[in-house]
Amino acid sequence: MRQALMIGGMLLLAGSSALAQPATPEAFVVRRVTYDARIDYEATRLSGAITLELENWTPKPASRVSFILHRLMQASQVRDSVGAALPFSQDVVQFEDDPVRQVTQIVVKLPRAVAPKARTTVRIDYAGYLTPYTEVGWLYVKDHIDTAFTIIRADAMAFPSVGGRNDAANRRAPRRDFWYDASVTVPTKYLVATGGSLTRTPHSDGTVTWRYLSGGASPFLNISIAPFDTISALGVRIFYFPADSTGARFVATGSQAGMRALTQWFGPLRGQATLTLNEIPDGWGSQSDPIGGIIQSAAAFRDTTRINELYHELTHLWNATDTDAPSPRWNEGLASFLEELMKEQLNGWPGRRAYETKTLAWLSGRIAKDSILRVVPFIDYGKRNATGWSYTVGKFMFSTLYDLVGASEFNKIIGGYYQKFVNGGTTREFVTFTKQTASTDLSTFFDDWMFTTRWTTLVAAATSVGDLGAHYRPRPRS
Repeated sequence: MRQALMIGGMLLLAGSSALAQPATPEAFVVRRVTYDARIDYEATRLSGAITLELENWTPKPASRVSFILHRLMQASQVRDSVGAALPFSQDVVQFEDDPVRQVTQIVVKLPRAVAPKARTTVRIDYAGYLTPYTEVGWLYVKDHIDTAFTIIRADAMAFPSVGGRNDAANRRAPRRDFWYDASVTVPTKYLVATGGSLTRTPHSDGTVTWRYLSGGASPFLNISIAPFDTISALGVRIFYFPADSTGARFVATGSQAGMRALTQWFGPLRGQATLTLNEIPDGWGSQSDPIGGIIQSAAAFRDTTRINELYHELTHLWNATDTDAPSPRWNEGLASFLEELMKEQLNGWPGRRAYETKTLAWLSGRIAKDSILRVVPFIDYGKRNATGWSYTVGKFMFSTLYDLVGASEFNKIIGGYYQKFVNGGTTREFVTFTKQTASTDLSTFFDDWMFTTRWTTLVAAATSVGDLGAHYRPRPRS
């Protein structure tokens, strides 16, 4: 009890000083990961070793690095690239700007200062228990060790990730994709799914080690383990729950049709030839990357009317790497628009316009109730931790753009940006590219939708996306 009170006092002091001077992000980003894990289902315990190649992205030398890990896990040892022990401390702490969140913070002292742009390697052995983070408002982070389904990912801090105990500072750190070599050892009845090239090594004790090599850089490492079944078709490898075999075939067909349409619209996909798509339970959140693969909620497997949820994730494969820190996540708005357009064009859904009108009316009603919408421009959603609005506001920004410039020019804009900036681009670079590509002057459009909140006045007065698009068309002279 005395230790807990002392920690609380320290955090209170840190919080008050942070108000005067914002906390700084960690000096390192991850460039390569080697991961080796083993799951003990009887003890509901995860043990692993992660080796991280770190790069100093700051202009100054750095001699320490902080990692965050699940609150019920601990590091047992930390070593350098040749196996020498590194001094470290660890403690369960609260976030300064989100005190409901608790994590294990591991602070490692490096053997020598790492120069700007230079790299170093740290290996952390750790173990412990995986439990949800739903109590902090992360309702999709239901992660736990379970024979029906287990997922190992950074969202639940199931392995050490670079970060401190200030969420705002962590979000200001630059985003870098990383290569990975991931191995997980499980009993033979379980299948392990993530993106990359796969090898399996059986052992005499009734376990199998599944090893995935990414073959490219990915923004995440999500590893799903379950008694899956699997099918492969035309470059898509699907892991699914056995009860959903019919849905898996539907998803396979839908993913192939979606990939063909997106390739036709936006050009060839840049990345590896084989895409991994694996089913996860509903409510656990979906995510997509051509290298890291797609984790897809079960709804898309079980309800054919929700095929748009699969399309949403497929569209993210054509997203250029987002280098904003923090990002406003306009790509979620693009995906929200495209999923409905694809459902209409690929599945003959007749309800797109009616649903769009209904959602527009709902958004209009929310503007009066939510001050974030009225005062925070879209480009600042990441800075204000308001990216939950990126889906809906972004959807109407892109649906208006589509109505304004037409399908052919819209595809030229989205596909052209992806092909040119696939390895990294910012929101402002996207806006500049779009203005240069479009035959219509889009300066006022982006001023309204991205850099100010003038779009709220337009939405409040509109009854359809056609009304929004008409606002930007030249009016004929009388």
